[in-house]
Amino acid sequence: MGKDKLVFRIALFTLPLIILAAGVVPALAFQQVQTEEVRLEFNKDYDVFIGNGGIFIDDSQLKGTLVLKSQEFPPERTMSWHKFTQRLLDFRVYQEDGDPFEWVYGVVRVYFNLDDAQYDRWVDKKNNMSIWYKDELNGGWRKCVTHWESVPGLPKGRLWCVVRHYTQYGLAWTQPTIIMKMAKLGTATPTASPSPSPSPTP
Repeated sequence: MGKDKLVFRIALFTLPLIILAAGVVPALAFQQVQTEEVRLEFNKDYDVFIGNGGIFIDDSQLKGTLVLKSQEFPPERTMSWHKFTQRLLDFRVYQEDGDPFEWVYGVVRVYFNLDDAQYDRWVDKKNNMSIWYKDELNGGWRKCVTHWESVPGLPKGRLWCVVRHYTQYGLAWTQPTIIMKMAKLGTATPTASPSPSPSPTP
């Protein structure tokens, strides 16, 4: 076999592998969890930022270690009512002895910076665009009372809400179905009800 033919066959064999790797590696990297840890002291301000969102603490009433993780919404939940537009933020604070805080003290806010599409969904109220937090006790996602604010350098500003729980937070809109429209005034994640079985014919 000639040298040119051998090189051609090797290239022909390795090209699909290279293409596959190029697609898989960024996807895996995109799924990776990013973590920021910050030592908290009393009466100080903190702005812990990952990716496109973060946690802001005004005049800290917590002393310990803040741990903020950023991760993708689980792929198995792509059929969720909620359509998350950014990575989720998992927020925890640990005391000096390593035990987790159970209560959030002081003014703590979670925020997400907006791009054009996210801002448009926020403005169009039928999208029900909000910050949501995971209810780790009862399951599902609950709406956090969400506010918009302008920010220098961010043409579309950001959305924020006051943190009341140590859990995951995400920015999402909800599918514009009749069920979702009926549930807008509530705060809990709606779950689809099974269709009633037909009554037996006498």
